[in-house]
Amino acid sequence: MTLRRFLLWVHLVVGLVAAVELLLLGVTGAVLVFESEIERSLNPKLWHVQPEGVRLGIGEFVSRVEKQTQGARITALRFSDDPCVASSASLQGAGGRSWSVTVNPYNGAVLGSLAGTNTIMPKVHQFHTNLLLGKNGKLITGTAAIMLVILALTGLVLWWPRKIWKLDDLKSGKRVNFDLHNALGFWSSVFMLIFGVTGIVIHWDDEASQLVGRLTGMPPRLAIPTMPSVNPDAHPVSAALMYEAATKAVPGAAVNSIQGLNSNKAPVRVTMRFPEDRTPAGRTNVYIHPVTAEVLMAQDSRTAPPAYRWVKLWNRQFHTGDEFGMPCRILTCLASLSLPLLAVTGPLIWWGRIRRRRGAV
Repeated sequence: MTLRRFLLWVHLVVGLVAAVELLLLGVTGAVLVFESEIERSLNPKLWHVQPEGVRLGIGEFVSRVEKQTQGARITALRFSDDPCVASSASLQGAGGRSWSVTVNPYNGAVLGSLAGTNTIMPKVHQFHTNLLLGKNGKLITGTAAIMLVILALTGLVLWWPRKIWKLDDLKSGKRVNFDLHNALGFWSSVFMLIFGVTGIVIHWDDEASQLVGRLTGMPPRLAIPTMPSVNPDAHPVSAALMYEAATKAVPGAAVNSIQGLNSNKAPVRVTMRFPEDRTPAGRTNVYIHPVTAEVLMAQDSRTAPPAYRWVKLWNRQFHTGDEFGMPCRILTCLASLSLPLLAVTGPLIWWGRIRRRRGAV
């Protein structure tokens, strides 16, 4: 068996095994490129706001929200850097009841509860990452990423002798299918490799972080601080003080969320985002003492260990198409949509050859 025939066999077998999975990942991946925009468009009354000057300060924002929610205490806050997108707050009321609402950041008006929103996008996200099957599903999608890398590399080798760039004969359905698979495979090959490699790292991110840490001789990330002992009756400090402490600890980064408010059992976590960060939620984390507002640990995306920056930041940004802004996101979406076409045209080529062999017998 020649090397080319062996690679053709590998390409065929892996393609048939992975076809359905890659088709589903391609469609869901294309949708998730615009996950936030789609989710907000499905619930416009909850997320769209009209900019009205300057946003409320954190203290006034919290005060107005709690007045409208029958004295419930805010446990988390989330903010958007888009002036037309609402903020959100997680609340805890009497009897331990918890829920989340969206809030107009300019006047503090509660827009509605997130409990009744369209939840299709979170489900699409979970399906893309683990097929809604938990750890077993994550293993399947991780394996599909490995197979995608194999298909991209073997496909380029098999494409080389003919070098089919475009569709030539539009009269023959078989020829169109063959040329489409080859041309589309070539033009999307770089994206397929990026999707595959970054997908592998995402699914085995802890292992990847450990490997990069060993190669660089630096820890994969700073350890999350443990909670110092406090008086159980001590009252947690306000969200405004947490906000102030975080912005002083990491100048130049905007606060995206404050989590763990109104509790003295664990450090408050503040997530932040620098202007150059492409991940929507940012990758800077500040942990603050809930009673004293002392910064226990601050890890920003600019000075974090290489393993954290490469695996948690840049890898995800390339996988989602966020790295170079909207033009790159559009290309990523189109490339992701090419996966279903490749997953269909490839097996059709195989099936056509099987039929021709049977007819020749």
